[in-house]
Formats: sequence, C-alpha cells, structure tokens
Amino acid sequence: MPVTIRPRHDADIPALAAALVRVHALDGYPVEGVADPEAWLRHPNEMQSWTAVDDGTPIGQITLSRAVPDDDAARIWHEQTGGDVERLAIPVRLFVDPEHRGSGAGRLLMEAVTDFARIRGLAIAFDVMTKDRAAIRLYERLGAERLADITHHFGDGLTEPAAVYVIG
Repeated sequence: MPVTIRPRHDADIPALAAALVRVHALDGYPVEGVADPEAWLRHPNEMQSWTAVDDGTPIGQITLSRAVPDDDAARIWHEQTGGDVERLAIPVRLFVDPEHRGSGAGRLLMEAVTDFARIRGLAIAFDVMTKDRAAIRLYERLGAERLADITHHFGDGLTEPAAVYVIG
C-alpha cells in the first residue's frame, strides 16, 4: 500500500514523537533537541499539520505555520521580495521516520503544504540547516530557490549554518 497524506490527528502524536526521536538520533534534527517531542510537534503558530501514513502507521509529518516578522525566513523573504509577511506561510517540523525514507513521504508532505498555501494565495518561505543535505535536495527537486545563507541561533548561544528558501 502506498504512503498517504492526511491531516494530522492528536492520536498520531505519540507515534510521530517516537519517530522524531529516531530522526534526531540519526540526523541531529531538530538541532534544538527532543527533550519533549510531543510538545515540539505542536507549533504555536500552526495553520495545519499533515501526517504521512504507511499501512495505517504515522511515519512522518509537516506543519504549515503562520509567519511572524521575527522568523528568520520571514525576515529574509520580506527583505528580498518586499512582500507582506501576513501573506507568508512557513513549512516547519518536516521529518520522515528513517525506516521509511525513500518512500516519497517527504515529497508528498511538501506537496500538501504547497497546495494548501497556493489555494489560499499564500507565499511559502522556510529555513533549513545546511547540514540537512537530503532535505535541501528534496526542496530543490521541488523547485525551491535559495534566497540567502543565514546563521540559525538556538539554545544557549549555539548557532548552525542555515539557508532560506522560497517556493513558487
């Protein structure tokens, strides 16, 4: 049975949190860590979240968030395009369980986000850590264009090289 995408349900959170812990152990994503993976999945500016499902099991997810002016991606996007941040959406919290990579789930999740945003007339920009090369390859295959290189600040004075991308 192929991977399917549907809106995320609260019942998906425990399985997705377990998958996120496996992703972090393998890839170091998210860089902020996974001390409370269930809380991390619930983004404060969430517009909509989707779950990738394989044979009834949640294997990955993505959230589309409302942009706020102090988001790195929103700031760079505004500087580069002059666009209104109120018309910008930011995909966040994208991951696929390592056991299911190569299934097409990441592409399908990104397509769900872009379709949702386009129907609502929203632009899409986001940042990605440059260490996450597989994610960058996916985004570029989907037509994302790199706007700028930045430094992501997190934790207690920690930094990570990142890039801001825009789709469409």
